[in-house]
Amino acid sequence: MTHIPTTGAPHPAPVPADAAPDPGPAAAPAAVPPAAPAAAPAGATPTASRDCPACGTANPAESSFCEACGADLVVAARAAGTQPPGASGTPGTPGTPESPRPVEEDAMLASATPQTAPAGEESPLDVGWTGAVPSAAVAPVDDELTCHACGQGRIVDGYCDHCGTPPPNPRDHLVESPTSWVGGVCDIGRRHARNEDAMSLSAAEAPGSRAVLVVCDGVSMATDSHIASLAAAKAARAVLDQPFPKGAGTPDAWAAGAGRALTGAVARANEAVAAAVVEDVPNPPSCTFVAAVVEDDVIVAGNVGDSRVYWLPDAADEPARQLGRDDSFAQEQMAAGVPRQEAETGPHAHSITRWLGRDAPDDLTPHLTTLTATPGWLMVCSDGLWNYCSEAEALRTLLHDAAGRLEEPTPTAVAQALVDFANEQGGRDNITVALARLAGRGSSTTSEATASAAPVEGDPTDG
Repeated sequence: MTHIPTTGAPHPAPVPADAAPDPGPAAAPAAVPPAAPAAAPAGATPTASRDCPACGTANPAESSFCEACGADLVVAARAAGTQPPGASGTPGTPGTPESPRPVEEDAMLASATPQTAPAGEESPLDVGWTGAVPSAAVAPVDDELTCHACGQGRIVDGYCDHCGTPPPNPRDHLVESPTSWVGGVCDIGRRHARNEDAMSLSAAEAPGSRAVLVVCDGVSMATDSHIASLAAAKAARAVLDQPFPKGAGTPDAWAAGAGRALTGAVARANEAVAAAVVEDVPNPPSCTFVAAVVEDDVIVAGNVGDSRVYWLPDAADEPARQLGRDDSFAQEQMAAGVPRQEAETGPHAHSITRWLGRDAPDDLTPHLTTLTATPGWLMVCSDGLWNYCSEAEALRTLLHDAAGRLEEPTPTAVAQALVDFANEQGGRDNITVALARLAGRGSSTTSEATASAAPVEGDPTDG
């Protein structure tokens, strides 16, 4: 801030630093009495005869400093070659010398005129201030540091400085839509403190041409299972994104290559989970695995654990089905004859018998299933959805009803509707739904003969 002198305050007039020094009494000329100034008429008001060179304000003739900006008028007058009032000679007459005044030898000539500040940062005196003016309303900035809970504070050190709320975790709700015919939603649900599900999707632009859908569900009792699931999903997709050898070029030859790739993807995902956390912990990170690969409407699906793949065709006369089977205690009970509803709601229903991680069992060969798609929906999901709707036929009805209520039933919009359904039922687990819309939108179908020739679970493509 620039210091502004008080108007009219006494201020000795400095002389230029390069002026000749006083030669002393011997060289001093005889003193001449100054001419008396003419008396002003009685009652006359002094005229504003001294303009400030800095701001242009008119000041009384006897002013030493500008009343508006504080500029030194005496210095300005001397620089202009005019005499200030009260000095020797006629006031305002150019060229009339002043009486010398004693000054310090190294005195410097300086102006009290304030420097101009950048636009918007001026002091009131810089801009001829005439009073307070209300500032214009500033819209709140919508960025990643603005608190989404109150909309007023900013995130500082992990919390809102206004309401104290931490920012949302990006993994709490994820949406992926690589193309118009493939999309998915991964949601934290309503009961868990963090989202331990993960998904990774890719697809070519042409409907039904090629897509990869991977979903991994972290085991809740394990340490850092959210890290495990994400590492597994990314590692598996990196393998499955690569072209598969087609052998003789037939769909079944491609399906055999896809089965081998799924087996390799499980091994790679298991390595990624084992490397996710370096420290030795009692319950190392672990997760389930499920994936489906589509190429020219041929589907190959594989899973380890209890995350699932469903095929939900449009035609009512074609049955909906779960592709593969769970590695779980509930699955073993159903194989022994226990009804599905009883097995899947029992106390150990979600105890899995195979998983990925450092303590995984030796055999991680995925359950493989291959089919040729007709018009319908391919779904890859975690148990956060099928907890509330497990049977394939019931799930098909749920999906068709949800799609029918949507103005534009894209895979992402339908997946969100199914996630909403699970949350409305209680959302007691993380929820992931990935969908691919096959046939009916430009994709081709493969003949039944080709489908019957494609490998199924138990064929050599199991690894």
